[in-house]
Amino acid sequence: MARLIGFSPLVILLLATLAGCAARPAFHTPVVALPITCEQQFERWHSQVATDGRFDAQDWSPPGYPYLRIDRLLASFELADLSLAQRRDWLAHAHDKAQQGWHYEMQGGPAQAAQWLAKLRKCAGLAVAALADNDALWRRLASVAQVPDSYSTGAQIAGLYPLMVPIVDWRAGVTMGALAQRFDHYTPRGRWQSYHLAVSEPKIANTPGGWTRDSLGIPIVDAHELENLFRHHAPVWRLDTLDRNDRPGRPGRGKGGRLRFQLEPVVFTHLEFSYVQGIIQPQLVYLVLFAARSAESWPDIYAGALDGLVWRVTLDDQARALVYDSIHPCGCYHQWLLVKDGLSPRPTVNLRAEDLWVLDELSENSGSPVLSLSAGDHQLVGVQFVGSVAEPTDRTAGRPYRRYRLEPLDRLRGRSWSGGRLYGFDGLIDGTERLERYLLWPTGVVSAGAMRQWGHHAVSFVGRRHFDDPDLLDQYFWLPPSWKARRSSRGQ
Repeated sequence: MARLIGFSPLVILLLATLAGCAARPAFHTPVVALPITCEQQFERWHSQVATDGRFDAQDWSPPGYPYLRIDRLLASFELADLSLAQRRDWLAHAHDKAQQGWHYEMQGGPAQAAQWLAKLRKCAGLAVAALADNDALWRRLASVAQVPDSYSTGAQIAGLYPLMVPIVDWRAGVTMGALAQRFDHYTPRGRWQSYHLAVSEPKIANTPGGWTRDSLGIPIVDAHELENLFRHHAPVWRLDTLDRNDRPGRPGRGKGGRLRFQLEPVVFTHLEFSYVQGIIQPQLVYLVLFAARSAESWPDIYAGALDGLVWRVTLDDQARALVYDSIHPCGCYHQWLLVKDGLSPRPTVNLRAEDLWVLDELSENSGSPVLSLSAGDHQLVGVQFVGSVAEPTDRTAGRPYRRYRLEPLDRLRGRSWSGGRLYGFDGLIDGTERLERYLLWPTGVVSAGAMRQWGHHAVSFVGRRHFDDPDLLDQYFWLPPSWKARRSSRGQ
């Protein structure tokens, strides 16, 4: 204790900040709209989940509302302005996310966890039914229905962030500029190996789109239509392959806490939504994972366990691509590809000043793009369209395609194939830390370079920006006047 007294206030603030980043969300906030017996049920559940390390951090539970979980899309609505029908739809989405979280938290729990979950659901149903019609309770919910960002303000203060910004911005420009120069000018270090979507039935020629929407304007996409969308836009993965770290697979964690990786041709998918001209449009997310990012030198501050690429397709009402973008699972290297008749940067946006890295504009925007990834660091080094790839032959290498399959990204939540849980309570994957975190902590990005769960991807070291921010596209991009104007769905 005497040593702590001698610390400077700045160091103490930093230590408190880092401790706060590792803390669990507060579960002891009084529960709203529930009898005491139900409140005790939730308290017991959360206590057991915290003790066992089974908390699922993908979505955020507003304080006082443990039967609801929200993402940034749900948090984007002005709850005070919603009609009764919209309140009910909003609650249905938030309650569904809570039930998904409980499902994954139950995995690996005690034998009575299923009974506890049944009681939670019964209690939650009572609360959700009471909320929509009670103006006072609804206003209270509206005041706390925000999702915390993935940056640490305390770390920025302790790290003298304003003084670091010019250095970080310069270094980001150098790194991203070098990657842009390598795009379409990459020389493979190993051998190209292509992975094409496994064909269980003929691939659809056209995806109709034109989905219905709920009262909030959120598209309603049924399971069959969603499968068709993912299949229609599924890319061909063309991987420069040097060793096993360049082959796709499935991560897991042993019961002892050690990361494990199983080589298999699998790509994980996730459905998200974003505002485009004020209209909520679907986004298809594809994630390919590798065992590691290989070290190119010693020390290599970017190397470490697990790596991958996230590829995202934003759709219009006809299920055509409006824009593509990608990151690595750490949230790093956010890059954009424009498409013909799709989104363009707003004339008032300075791409360099905003650190928006547009690689290219593609002449096509339908069918399967071929994504070329470099060996070792798995950077996106080329994108082209081949239309419908019917022949199982990689003409560029003279070798057969390998087939990959699609699985929901949610398969990585809960207990993994090797017994342990991949994600931590903070949304990070323990064991994937990079040395770069010691240089970049003043930016506020917690454990920069580490792999993250969906909803925790901070994508900029200068300013604050999240990959799942539903306003991201409307902030920086627009559609040409030829795109038919439509009434905004937000709050209508």
